[in-house]
Amino acid sequence: MQTAVRRRNRRRRVLVGLLITLIVLVILAAIAFVVGDRIFRSTAEAQIERSVSESLPSGVTGQVTATIGGGSALVQYLRGSFDDVTLVSKGLEVAGAPAAATVHVAGLPVNGGKVDSATARFTVGQAAFKSVPALRNVGASTPQLGNGTVSTTLSRTFLGIALKVAVVLKPSLSGQTVHLRPTDATLTAGPATIPATAIVQQLLPNGVSVCAAEYLPRGIEVTSVGVRRGEAVVGLAARGVDLDAIDSAQTGSCG
Repeated sequence: MQTAVRRRNRRRRVLVGLLITLIVLVILAAIAFVVGDRIFRSTAEAQIERSVSESLPSGVTGQVTATIGGGSALVQYLRGSFDDVTLVSKGLEVAGAPAAATVHVAGLPVNGGKVDSATARFTVGQAAFKSVPALRNVGASTPQLGNGTVSTTLSRTFLGIALKVAVVLKPSLSGQTVHLRPTDATLTAGPATIPATAIVQQLLPNGVSVCAAEYLPRGIEVTSVGVRRGEAVVGLAARGVDLDAIDSAQTGSCG
């Protein structure tokens, strides 16, 4: 009887020991997976940062930091795409002007191809807009960005007299076209300065329109445009853009 009891106790101890061993192994495996996944995530983020920094378009310099969100980065990689990637700029410059950008990408393919969707917010200093064809074509000077307004000066000659009309324009977005409509104006002729809102409405009856889509690869859309003192803030969105073809992709249109 005592022998049978000792055998049962021995088997129980063996089973308990085996169970404890399995639990410890599972915990160690989980820890190893978490640590390994963190290392893989960090490596993948570094690779994304290098790829983006090396693929910046002409006239744009700087670096980005990448953060891979969601669950296991390794599992996401094995599925072929990262669920949620955030890119934040570091020391970005556009056409010599300081800029900042935050981009959120959903479904970023690990080996190139189409992204599911992306949104971005760009802030660009006014020096990047020193030569806007639509303004240059109407004889306007380099724009100055204020709080919700764009200021410029129209130069005209009338009967041999040089005239300058300081114009305040208000930007708005319609589709992919940015409209700049005059809200105030002042005429300077020699020493005289007079209100000229009525005059500028004759000079710019439809304001100034800029097709924003012409500056972007097809498939990327402008969702918002705003200005504040010394800089412009632009919202962008994209869906199904092919990363492999974005450098050679045609630009959009407003037609």
